[in-house]
Amino acid sequence: MMKKMKNSITLQQRRGTAEQSIVIDAQPISNGNSNRSRKKIGVQHNVLNSSGIIIFRVIVIAIIVICLIWGYLLIQITAGMNSSTYNDNGNTNLASPMMLARPQLNRPVGKSRIGWAIQQKINHLQLQIQPVPLLDVTQMHSPLLIITYKRADYLERTLWKVLENHQAQKIQQSSNGDASSIRGSEDSNNRHEARRIVGAPIIISQDGTNKEVQKVIETYRQLFEMKLGVPLYRIEHPRSAVVNEPNEWGEVDEWKTSYIQLAAHYGYALEQTFSGSAYNDGMFSKHNRRIPKPPLPQRVIILEEDIEIADDFFSLMNATADLLDADDTLLAVSAFNDNGKEQLTANPKRLVRSDFFPGLGWMISHNVWDGSTSHPNSGLKKNWAPGGFWDDWLREPEQRRGRQIIRPEVSRTFHFGNVDGASEGQNSNILNQIELEENNIHWEVQDMSHLTVSSFADKYWNRISKAKLVDSVHEAKYHIAHNDVKIIYSDFEKFRSLALEFDIMSDEKAGVPRTGYEGIVEIRYGRGKYFIFLAPPYITGERPHNFGNKAWRRYTKESMMLELGIKDSPPPVW
Repeated sequence: MMKKMKNSITLQQRRGTAEQSIVIDAQPISNGNSNRSRKKIGVQHNVLNSSGIIIFRVIVIAIIVICLIWGYLLIQITAGMNSSTYNDNGNTNLASPMMLARPQLNRPVGKSRIGWAIQQKINHLQLQIQPVPLLDVTQMHSPLLIITYKRADYLERTLWKVLENHQAQKIQQSSNGDASSIRGSEDSNNRHEARRIVGAPIIISQDGTNKEVQKVIETYRQLFEMKLGVPLYRIEHPRSAVVNEPNEWGEVDEWKTSYIQLAAHYGYALEQTFSGSAYNDGMFSKHNRRIPKPPLPQRVIILEEDIEIADDFFSLMNATADLLDADDTLLAVSAFNDNGKEQLTANPKRLVRSDFFPGLGWMISHNVWDGSTSHPNSGLKKNWAPGGFWDDWLREPEQRRGRQIIRPEVSRTFHFGNVDGASEGQNSNILNQIELEENNIHWEVQDMSHLTVSSFADKYWNRISKAKLVDSVHEAKYHIAHNDVKIIYSDFEKFRSLALEFDIMSDEKAGVPRTGYEGIVEIRYGRGKYFIFLAPPYITGERPHNFGNKAWRRYTKESMMLELGIKDSPPPVW
């Protein structure tokens, strides 16, 4: 059987060989052309082989380069996540959990396009790696509202400082992400919600559709959400033409238009925020993270696109929030002192009451905006700044109604914008000298009991009544080393003269000098422990029965000045 199989295989092989021979014999005789064709085919075959090798090598090299780039990116990301960040002064910031470089939205001068693109990719990847949990949205009763128009670089500077100093940094850094870590000592006289997250969510109200501003907003939306767990919403005010009434000579003051537009934007943004309409962005972020709708605000913190905040800005707002809610003699809390130059301030822990609204980083409650139960017609939204100049409008007796503002002796905000703003750099030479406090005060553990209307009035009167009365600036500067001193002004012309001598703000609004309390302006000349008081004539007599408490009384500018004993005088001619 095996022999038969072998014989069969041998026979088939022979047949195949014979058939092949027949085919070969049947082919025509080769000539020169056929030889050239065979050579050409061989050359083409070699070219194809070499092209394939080149393509293969290019693919291998590309894969190696991609792997090297990704390896470099991962090393940079890992190094960034395992090292400390540095603040603008080059000091190590160990408290920051985000470990991210500041976004460079535009390529810096002198930096290569490729290097800048790689850095942007690193920053983007860092955002996607290990995003932090979203904080408890139900505790976000105090949103931060930022007003912006077209200055993208200013907005970026403001947002970076907000990101660096936000209280969510401390919450995310704590082991369990519990907001109670920022509430302060149980023994503090300032009682407030243990889990309250102040400055969240963040709402940016943009006036118009500037693309560069939108780019900044979207960049920081990712940063706040992915690295702080704080939602960021963008609302857009439709910028349109406004009615600018002619002046007394029948001419239209074009410079007033920007103020009217700004006031309209402010009113829109505040109403959108307090009503909750700003949260109608949808339930999901761009990263498919579900964000529950925050509760209606109890209070709102307001910044503009050109305001830089101090490290303890949010701590100050958190510590004073309950007092603002409960005390209807208060209009707002501000972080700014108009006379806060370095040489005129000393105590970083001191807060005072003032009759002058400073703005530039402030907080109001929903009762002030909507109207309280006891004073339903007092809401600011009912007839918001119809003629523009919203801040001066807010200082008028009809709006302030004798209510006061809490502010620090040393400012916690710095106004750096003096280009393309509505004010066109007005008072920028003074504002640029305002001292921004560098010490990080834990305001939640500070005693706030002295800020009640009666307690503050008692202590203030006690101090100014004992101050040494002097007749001249020279005398004041001589005695200030050992005593509080006071100089009397009987009219605003005299006040302006004294303000010029001490290099402080010399204007008044609705009969209230800037930073004034009951007509009194205080400065610490030479940063000492004593004050120079510029005071109206009544200060030398008996204490008025309503000293420090004029809230809800019906005053006009004239009646207020009459009670304080201040005579009006025409403003200086510039």
